[in-house]
Amino acid sequence: MKKFVTFKRFHTVEQAAEIVTLLQEHNIPVEYEEEVVLMDHVYVGQNFDQRHLVKIPADYFTQADTLLKSMITVSPEEVEPDYYLLSFTTEELKEVIAQKDEWGDFDYALALKLLEKQGITYTPEQLHLLGNKRLETLIKPQELPGHLVLIGYLSPLLIFVPLPYVTVFSCLGIFIGAFVRLTRKTLPDGARVYAFSDKTREQGTRMIVAGIGLSVICWIILFKYFTVL
Repeated sequence: MKKFVTFKRFHTVEQAAEIVTLLQEHNIPVEYEEEVVLMDHVYVGQNFDQRHLVKIPADYFTQADTLLKSMITVSPEEVEPDYYLLSFTTEELKEVIAQKDEWGDFDYALALKLLEKQGITYTPEQLHLLGNKRLETLIKPQELPGHLVLIGYLSPLLIFVPLPYVTVFSCLGIFIGAFVRLTRKTLPDGARVYAFSDKTREQGTRMIVAGIGLSVICWIILFKYFTVL
């Protein structure tokens, strides 16, 4: 049985339903899901306003993406005069093409048209090459910033800080370690890869072990201290 992965996110169920219908008409397996919001917007940079998910098997991503882009007809003359893309420089429009995963299908199609008006066109081969180059960039694993590594290892010591609510953060290292160890990202071609490098994920494992170990030791010390008192 094929695993369904998030292909597109939408603000409304109507937008998602339109894409679901289109994919079904072209025999692409598809599922709809409404994401349950469990965290605040500040976590991991996730946009929880787009909670309506359209999911398809990973090996259909390229086909579905090509289909959606082929359905879009754009005429720069019909776009609102204050539409932000119209103020983009040539280099900024080229960035939209090179980093199409960060932009909507309409913006991507409009950028192509605007560049075409400037005499700049892309062949299918060039677009394919740009897509592969973008994948090479996105597939590169991340490293954990030094300050988060420090927080991860030292957070259990917050148990000894005599301030209200501070001890709650003594488990931060465990959560950071688990996040680093388990987080994956979906590439534009549907492939799922770990977000962090093997070295960083190993560090995440050590962070979890150290966090649990230090927490247990700290709680034992505190228990004995209060028992003596």
